[in-house]
Amino acid sequence: MTPLLLDLPADASVEESLDRLHELHEQYRLDYQAYYDRHATQDSPAIRGADPLIVLIPGVGMFSYGANKQTARVAGEFYINAIQVMRGAEGLSSYAPIDEAEKFNIEYWALEEAKLQRMPKPKPLAGRIALVTGAASGIGKAIATRLAAEGACVVIADLDLAKAQEAAAAIGGTDVAIGVQANVTDENQVQAGVDAAVLAFGGLDLVVNNAGLSLSKSLLETTVADWDLQHNVMAKGSFLVSRAAARVLIDQKLGGDIIYISSKNSVFAGPNNIAYSATKADQAHQVRLLAAELGEYGVKVNGINPDGVVRGSGIFAGGWGAKRAAVYGVDEQDLGKYYAQRTLLKREVLPENVANAVFVLCTSDLSHTTGLHIPVDAGVAAAFLR
Repeated sequence: MTPLLLDLPADASVEESLDRLHELHEQYRLDYQAYYDRHATQDSPAIRGADPLIVLIPGVGMFSYGANKQTARVAGEFYINAIQVMRGAEGLSSYAPIDEAEKFNIEYWALEEAKLQRMPKPKPLAGRIALVTGAASGIGKAIATRLAAEGACVVIADLDLAKAQEAAAAIGGTDVAIGVQANVTDENQVQAGVDAAVLAFGGLDLVVNNAGLSLSKSLLETTVADWDLQHNVMAKGSFLVSRAAARVLIDQKLGGDIIYISSKNSVFAGPNNIAYSATKADQAHQVRLLAAELGEYGVKVNGINPDGVVRGSGIFAGGWGAKRAAVYGVDEQDLGKYYAQRTLLKREVLPENVANAVFVLCTSDLSHTTGLHIPVDAGVAAAFLR
């Protein structure tokens, strides 16, 4: 519980404070390693980490950290209790801490280590903070649910605030998930959504550009308004979300992930789909462009190319399904089966299949992968990437 204390006056600027905090953080890690090396024996367990749980900033206050809001709150409560013990001791006589060797023995006590060994392993995304757009239903909700199940804190951003909050409540309490309103075509609302994530959970590590809609029309039927609507939501919206998120990811100096839910239609040419497929191709190239630009900051940018997700999809339920079914000459209720039969694996794609791919991209197993598009289409040969 040794805190990191910012050794600057209370009137120091934000920029000065951030620069000095980065320096002190690195020194904190070095000091902890040196402390461990001084006292460790052959039987000592591997070092568990060296990041401070408590950061004290003069004129501002105390910041506490943990895998989620609950553990961060507990760390803060422990520190406050420690201060009260010190104050009580000084009220009687004086306070003196135990010596370093004894502190090490307590921290790495054999029975304590045995207890830790019996505890469940941390979840793969513990401590990571995710923002998912269009996440009140369909693919976005499945993604948010999977990320939370794997340990992430999740911000569900959606045009419908009530539905976003309802989806967040279904995932867990406010220590795990919150819902915010965000029209991704409005840069002020996008920035407000990113700010809400940082304020609620202390940062941002993972962004999923999922918000979208679709209109099934031929070239001659597609109006300028149709074209603008789809490009504003998906092409412009993804750009605005990625730009706002990138500022945070770069400032944090911790890397991160940006993931685009594109479509097999970004490479597959189908009938009566000009505006939707064109904007999906725009998103697909944004992945490559941002991967090239943000790599130097440790930020990975990847995409998912699903086939049509009929069951559980907000887009298909909103009329897109009926129009695509008419194009292919099948009943709307059979559209999912139709899509499945044209694939190599003969399997229907569900929201959970897309969520699985997002999770895999965020894990350390793919720490060296950026600029990739993962097909989640059960095998559509015409959409093979070349």
